[in-house]
Amino acid sequence: MIEIYFAQSTDAEKLLTVLKVYNEPSLRFTYDGDKRIIIHIDEKEEIEAIQNIVIPAMTQFMLRFIEDRLLLSIISNDFYFKDVEEQQQILQLAHSFIDGERHDYRKGKQQAESREHFIEQALTEFLSAHISFSFESFLYFRLKKYKEKLLHYVELAIDEYKLEQEYQNFIQTLRDCLASRPAKCSVVHLLHRESTFTFYDEYFCEISAKELRNLIDRTLIVNQPMYIDSSVLAPLVSIAPKAIYLYTRNSDDGMVQTIQNIFQERLNLCDFDLFLQRKQAYYKKIR
Repeated sequence: MIEIYFAQSTDAEKLLTVLKVYNEPSLRFTYDGDKRIIIHIDEKEEIEAIQNIVIPAMTQFMLRFIEDRLLLSIISNDFYFKDVEEQQQILQLAHSFIDGERHDYRKGKQQAESREHFIEQALTEFLSAHISFSFESFLYFRLKKYKEKLLHYVELAIDEYKLEQEYQNFIQTLRDCLASRPAKCSVVHLLHRESTFTFYDEYFCEISAKELRNLIDRTLIVNQPMYIDSSVLAPLVSIAPKAIYLYTRNSDDGMVQTIQNIFQERLNLCDFDLFLQRKQAYYKKIR
């Protein structure tokens, strides 16, 4: 008999829901309607039932219902983020690392074992067919490696959150700067090939790198807390064109996205092949 006590009756109900998915005759569950679950196991199948049913069920219960609570506790208590909106943003970023959507740049320094492995390992070492325990005590004392893994993901998430905050501040600073500048050119055509951007004026004449350097407002670079790209962003903001036509095959490129975020309604995103068509049409028109 495994007897588990919970601080919250809702947790007991959630574990019971997960256990019921494993419809095995060797197990019976008793729930007193308050904060205690008793798992009755057939003596002949104790080891198999614990390994194949109880441990997987409790692992899924923790991942589904307890993990976010632990992550939020780390965010709030270890890193002192008390604002609910900030906590939720960091939690979402932590999930993006957990789910593999974002690159874990510290991965080489971490244990390769999964979160599931650490939970299962702790349960395997702790559970027996005849035990009575507090679930909260198990969380606190038996899951050190699992919680270290969660701490790792929270650290990654906070790093990413701070970078995003700095990026947003950087974008807003450049927007404010742009709004206060007179336009040095009404239209700029910007051709994006892989990692390079080529500038053209409203007459489709290429603007050389030397000309671009001469157009840059040097105070713009000096006064920025973050690095501002001197080959693309600094010239664009310095020129402050009324309209930008950006021709690209990759609208998801990081610099393309940044230009969009700064120039907003001034930017017209166009297909790469449209540049040559427009250039040819313009020169036919003026002949």
